[in-house]
Amino acid sequence: MPDFSVILLEPKYQGNIGAVARAMKNFGFKNLILINPPEIGGEARAMSMHGRDVLENATCLNSFNELKERFDFLVATTAITAGDRNALRSPILPGQLETALDLDGNIGLVFGREDYGLFNKEILMCDLLVSIPTSAEYPTLSLSHSVAIILYEISKLDKIKIKKKERKFREANRKEKEILLEKFDDLVDTLYENDFKCRLAKKTFRTLMGRAFISGRESFTLIGVFRRANDRIRRR
Repeated sequence: MPDFSVILLEPKYQGNIGAVARAMKNFGFKNLILINPPEIGGEARAMSMHGRDVLENATCLNSFNELKERFDFLVATTAITAGDRNALRSPILPGQLETALDLDGNIGLVFGREDYGLFNKEILMCDLLVSIPTSAEYPTLSLSHSVAIILYEISKLDKIKIKKKERKFREANRKEKEILLEKFDDLVDTLYENDFKCRLAKKTFRTLMGRAFISGRESFTLIGVFRRANDRIRRR
């Protein structure tokens, strides 16, 4: 898992900064960077709730240019999107951020100003652009809500990756799947005389196999079941 930081570029309201710190705490993120923030006072601390430690340990920078020295990969966020003709404003969706999770090092999630967002020159300095799909009637989210959605997606993808690594079952290899399909076909041929029903059953099972995760142990068990069932039917 790379090291993620939330970067707020020139936030206007200290209450928003506190709310972002709270959202970060909710999802287990702790690195907050503020570029030219307002004075942090009681409102920010009150809004941060149990994320006050995130707020108090935030790093303050003077310039956006300093980010390149600190991060290996920068993800920009925007509410303003465009079509294919404007590659600069053609973002990915939050659920596609698994690309960033495959990287090592320091990754910065850059959130723009509450009123103007990120300028094109700042987006150009980033490696990836992401946008949260919203209603066309009111597409702009509050700063803390935007941060919360992006962090949720990243934490969700991270948990999926961890689950895959912790999975103790070995997926059935191609040879095992071929044998399993072969034994199922043998059983179907024994059960049905109608060609249409045979083809339908075989197609249905292949579709099911294509969608399902079948472990090596499960394939071995099913191969045995199909083989024994076929042998018993034929002996009758």
